[in-house]
Amino acid sequence: MRIKRSLFVALLAIAAATIAAGRASAATLTVCPSGCAFTQIAPALAAANNGDTISVGAGTYGGGLTVEKSVKLVGAGANRTTIRGGGPVVTIGSHSASLEPTVAIDGVTITGGVTRSSWQTGAGVGVIVRGGGVEIPLNADFSGGATVAITNSVITGNRVAPTATGPFGPPCPDGNPCPFAGAFGGGIDNWGTLTLTSSTVSDNRVGSAAGLSDVASDAEGAGIHSTIGALTIINSVISGNRASASAPNGRFADSGALFVDGGTLTMANSSVTENSASLAAAFPSSVDLGVHAGAIHITQNAQAATITNTTISGNAATMTNSVGDSVVDSGGLHSDVDVSVNSHLVTLSNDVIANNHLTSTTVGSSSGNADGSSGAGEISGTISNIRLTGNTVEVRAATDASGEGGAAVFDGGTITNGLVADNHVHVSSPHGLSSVSGGGIFVAVDLTLRNTPVTRNTASLSGAGGGAFGGGIYDVAFPFGEDGPPGGPLVLQNSAVTANALAGSAGVVLQGGGLYILGEPLKTNNSTIVQNSPDDCFGC
Repeated sequence: MRIKRSLFVALLAIAAATIAAGRASAATLTVCPSGCAFTQIAPALAAANNGDTISVGAGTYGGGLTVEKSVKLVGAGANRTTIRGGGPVVTIGSHSASLEPTVAIDGVTITGGVTRSSWQTGAGVGVIVRGGGVEIPLNADFSGGATVAITNSVITGNRVAPTATGPFGPPCPDGNPCPFAGAFGGGIDNWGTLTLTSSTVSDNRVGSAAGLSDVASDAEGAGIHSTIGALTIINSVISGNRASASAPNGRFADSGALFVDGGTLTMANSSVTENSASLAAAFPSSVDLGVHAGAIHITQNAQAATITNTTISGNAATMTNSVGDSVVDSGGLHSDVDVSVNSHLVTLSNDVIANNHLTSTTVGSSSGNADGSSGAGEISGTISNIRLTGNTVEVRAATDASGEGGAAVFDGGTITNGLVADNHVHVSSPHGLSSVSGGGIFVAVDLTLRNTPVTRNTASLSGAGGGAFGGGIYDVAFPFGEDGPPGGPLVLQNSAVTANALAGSAGVVLQGGGLYILGEPLKTNNSTIVQNSPDDCFGC
């Protein structure tokens, strides 16, 4: 027993000595314009070992950096230390590496990145372009990338724009694939695990919005584009980012602020404001195209999303088409997550989604139709203490046009202790037969409102004919089987539907100033539908 105890003590001593040696080996490498070991960051990165800290003084330093070691990069503050230029400015990890680093970045501004190609070159150099400010590439086994924490920093003024196209799009009218060129992640392109704390991602651009070319067919995630890994955003601002595509190739613009195409999203105590996604198309109606999410798009590939104490405001989704159809949805937040599988996959609480705008227009001699839906966004899940206010949908076409959900198209779930107020949807169609549905909410699957008033929302139609339905809420059980959503049930618990209104040109049918419901009985408990115009309820 004494021998075993002595051996155990000896092993502990060796382990302690090893740990101490590891700690002692960690060094701080200094970078500053003069008087430090290094005058630029790149040589300091080359000299660093895993565990080291690179302390960067005030000043502006060259970008185009690659961080392949587990280090801390610490600036003197975002207003004092700037990393500028390159494309991307900072790359963390390397594509197809078997082991990716763990990196912390604090107190810097990352700006001036101009990215026109990327590690994803299988489709051709310059066709798929990623990461203007920060790039976190995909690892060898396709499971993610580096683990990165960015704090007290600013990622701003970076651009992503392709230089070439490849024949990878859907069929074009000539029978050949449409040209494809993708621009993704103007501020940050993330394939790893990223935590953003007390930081700002602002004024980054992808696609034709980058001002470099009009080659892009698809522009996504002007602020952040995230795939596979976990994305956490705390006490941060995502503002003024722009995703844009235009003729001759432009087909999709998506998520001015944040595109989540896998993994998980956790966002808290943050703001997402004044971002935009816009498309100026010149394709016929036979070509698939459209705009999604002026601010945030959570795709069906995402595993879960939780957004709390966050404001999503002043964002815009806009499309014009000079040849065919114009299709736009979600001025603010767009979620594709299937809540019929798990209603808790999307959780929103204590959030404000307000004053977001959506515009869908056919212009010039276009023979196409226009559709626009969900000013605040297409949402679903478990939602509490949320305010959907002041959002708008505007649709204009010479032929047929339709608009839905001044606040939201709701894809299933519950809103508790919320407010749906002062949202508006307007459709203008001088020669077509058009419709407008749900000045407040368009119920696509099912909806339970608990302690959630729906008030002062409007739906209006200017045109030769058609109908305006559901100034407050529109809920129809669609008889289309696989071709359409099932509609309700709609449940109102301690929720009033009041002071909503419909309006239209002469000859336009107006039904359900408060509520338009067909196909399923309305379920209510201690709720009222009163003081709506021209009537309170159609189908009750």
